[in-house]
Amino acid sequence: MLDFIEFHSADFLINLAVAAAVGFLIGFEREWTHEKEERKHTFAGARTFTLVGFAGGLAGVIGDGHVIPAVVFLAVAALTVAAYWFQASVSESRGGTTEIAVLATFLLGLAAAQGYFLIAAVGGVFVAIMLSMKQPIKRLADALTVAEVHAALRFLVISIIVLPVLPDQEYGPYGALNPRAIWLMVVFISGLSFLGYWLMKNLGAERGLLITGVVGGLASSTATTISLASFVRDGVAKPSAVAAGIIAANTVMVIRIGILLAATSRGALLELWPALAAATIIGACAALIVWRDVDKGEAQAVQIGNPMEIRPALIFAGLLAIVSLAATFAADRFGDQGLYVVGLISGFVDVDAMTLAAGHQAALGDITLGAAAATVMIAAAANIFTKGVIASAIGGRRTGAVVGVSFAAMAGAAVAAFAARLIWF
Repeated sequence: MLDFIEFHSADFLINLAVAAAVGFLIGFEREWTHEKEERKHTFAGARTFTLVGFAGGLAGVIGDGHVIPAVVFLAVAALTVAAYWFQASVSESRGGTTEIAVLATFLLGLAAAQGYFLIAAVGGVFVAIMLSMKQPIKRLADALTVAEVHAALRFLVISIIVLPVLPDQEYGPYGALNPRAIWLMVVFISGLSFLGYWLMKNLGAERGLLITGVVGGLASSTATTISLASFVRDGVAKPSAVAAGIIAANTVMVIRIGILLAATSRGALLELWPALAAATIIGACAALIVWRDVDKGEAQAVQIGNPMEIRPALIFAGLLAIVSLAATFAADRFGDQGLYVVGLISGFVDVDAMTLAAGHQAALGDITLGAAAATVMIAAAANIFTKGVIASAIGGRRTGAVVGVSFAAMAGAAVAAFAARLIWF
């Protein structure tokens, strides 16, 4: 037994060092916080936490089975409860965060002793961060309204409770309807509404909407267009600011098309990259120009309403189901020669599906690279036309006019670049 301990003494020392380091990290945060709060009497600081972590590590090193670690943990817990009981009797506002942190520190030290260094290190950092976030969390809780809390709870219901129980399989004619995939879009639109709400609240309406457009365009520019346009309809934001966000979202959509083609068919991407580059440049310039022309004083007049709306998301989900059926029917009716028709129909709702399908077929050699590139162009044109109509219908004529002119410029630049690619190369 002695030889075994001597042979593994270096490992034991490393384990104990990690356990003590985790305790010191957590304890130093407590020491710093107590100094900032000018507390005269505190239960545990840097030294106490370091010793608790070391005790957890030592119990794990010398413990035979689970008996010694359990006994030591109960002893530490008993001392912690006694200290809390005493301090709570003299202070009505006494919380239990530090005491819970003591118990967590012991367990993290025990984990380090058993060789779970990553768990101990990550756990120690997590505990220290949570302890340091008392004031930010308090400010957030004070700033939340009843409507915001209720909206957050509704979002959790549709995303955490409803989404997982929906079947992930195809139903209906041609198996074109997937309940979970459709509801996932509902969750995404609701999440975008939250994102736009918080960005506008914390960054100002104009900057918030522009950033929302960029972030939302990474996942679904159609959903972003619906969410942003609804801000104008509800009087939450000005048409010019919303238009900038919508243009930014659809510029990111063009970039996303290039990424999807790069993943499926680099040959098709080579056919289409001049058109994608031209549309991206024009779109980015248009978004910046529109945003720069926004009256920066408008942010002070914005009245932020409900951070989440379910109805627009449900309308979009129904539209997605209808067009999915129509696109599948067209593919079955016209076969390979109906590729452009399928691209046109699919593009009215989502350009990603057509991009992936065309790229995959081009990679397999089922269709030519030129046909794949043209199909994606048609789908993108239909998609951007649809979002121009949505922006006008939901966001009003002013929003639709700015978005429509910008989209027309993007489409014209893309067509010109695509034609030049065919002629010169």
